[in-house]
Amino acid sequence: MVSLVEADAICRLVKNDIQQSYAPPPQPMAPPSPGTTGGGGHGGCHGGGLMEQLSKTNLYIRGLPPATTDQDLIKLCQPYGKIVSTKAILDKNTNQCKGYGFVDFDSPAAAQKAVASLKASGVQAQMAK
Repeated sequence: MVSLVEADAICRLVKNDIQQSYAPPPQPMAPPSPGTTGGGGHGGCHGGGLMEQLSKTNLYIRGLPPATTDQDLIKLCQPYGKIVSTKAILDKNTNQCKGYGFVDFDSPAAAQKAVASLKASGVQAQMAK
């Protein structure tokens, strides 16, 4: 069995080899959103062994009807706080909602209020991963 320290060392070696064999042109990256997992130095090498941290502001909503749009998500969630963005996930072929979407609020308090209220009204809402 490989220890966590050994696994991290192997992970770094593999990443180093990949970076040396393929180095894409450098591009500026946006900083990670607050509350998202930053990898914690593990870089995703131990995906199955670590619990994924839930977002503090981004909601995952499922059970949506096929006609759902981004505007519908705004109308659904606007009463709970200021919305940063919404995204109803659409099927490329039919342009219909696949039944789920995301709503990102500007504060954790608004997101928590939305989850509690939506769940109470029968909407399948939870914090996104």
